Amino acid sequence: MLKTKLKRLRRFESLFRFGLLLVLLGISYVFAMFQGGFVSWFIFYSFLPFAVYAFLLLFYPLQGFKVERIVPKRNLKAGESIKIDITLKRKVPFPILFLVVEDILPSDIHSEQYKQLVFPGFKRKIKLQYSLKVARGEHRWEGIRLITGDILGILKKERWFDLQQTILVYPQYEELIYKPLESRFEHGGAVNPLQFQRDTSLVSSVRQYQPGDRVSWIDWKATARTNSMMTKEFEVRQSNDLMVVLDRENTLHFEVSVQFAASLVKTIIQHGGKLGFFSVGTTVTYIPIRGEEMQKNIIFHHLARVLPNCVTPFVHVMNKELAPYQQTATIVVITSSVTKQLVDGLSEETRRSGGMIIYNIKKRGTSVNKDEGKYISLANQRGIMIKTLYEGQFQMAFSEVLQA
Repeated sequence: MLKTKLKRLRRFESLFRFGLLLVLLGISYVFAMFQGGFVSWFIFYSFLPFAVYAFLLLFYPLQGFKVERIVPKRNLKAGESIKIDITLKRKVPFPILFLVVEDILPSDIHSEQYKQLVFPGFKRKIKLQYSLKVARGEHRWEGIRLITGDILGILKKERWFDLQQTILVYPQYEELIYKPLESRFEHGGAVNPLQFQRDTSLVSSVRQYQPGDRVSWIDWKATARTNSMMTKEFEVRQSNDLMVVLDRENTLHFEVSVQFAASLVKTIIQHGGKLGFFSVGTTVTYIPIRGEEMQKNIIFHHLARVLPNCVTPFVHVMNKELAPYQQTATIVVITSSVTKQLVDGLSEETRRSGGMIIYNIKKRGTSVNKDEGKYISLANQRGIMIKTLYEGQFQMAFSEVLQA
């Protein structure tokens, strides 16, 4: 509908300019006929070449151009620069005084060279190039616009060429110093929020009931024999598997959170670890736990497109949606805002899961406010580990956890 209206408007504009050209030509001719003399006819004959060129340009088809945009790479990393090549070809070498070539950029990409003025003359082939820096995301080019006109500015011609192309820009990442999270169990500690996973399918022995044991662990036969409440003792199983949970709340630190998530995923898979991914926004994305390079590609593809569009407290969605997928894995929550709701919700999840780490990610030069500091202390009292990391200081993320 909008395109149809624009076409009608352009046709009306072309007819108006054509009419204006005829009127000016007619006025100069009538003036020469009635006034006579050298000056009046000189004005007419001086204007005549410009009018003839404008008439010829009016009927010259800009759609005769063949336009091509060459994007060297379709997958890039945030902050990289790329060079875009534009090639114009035509068969009829009509003399064009000037040509404005405008590449319609995606709304979130900016470049001062996207619009260029060239003087084609009789050239059949024109090559242009411009460079730009790209931010994380999926960027889509729509088309290229050509604009030309006559030297007096009376006539204007415009043509749109549909050239839709898409590039995917992955987030930046840092190389982390890798240490398996299971090694922290060797350090001991009075309160350790990461516990070994118990394999409830393998019973090793029975023991006296202790506060905190689940009802489902009670061995009723042993209880009847001993006339004392007995619970099953299960084999403890170690696991390096991680479930990474990304909070997509719209904050100033969101891009840094995505960078840390990418750094974490790359490092763990590079060192042979296995992980899954759970992303909470207006839509919930769940990627099961796997290893290998393919898993990294799948998660990075998601991180390239992900937007900060979480409108409800993500911890509520996480507790509800992640529960069916519980595996013997440590949950790693990446957020940039520690709130009372988050601490309360994670307290619930910690009791149900095998272990949890929360990374509070901040941009460089910012600090934890008083409220966050209060809630972090509350979380530590409840046995929930929250570590604050700043942009550019991700390398020691694993070491920071081990020292806690």
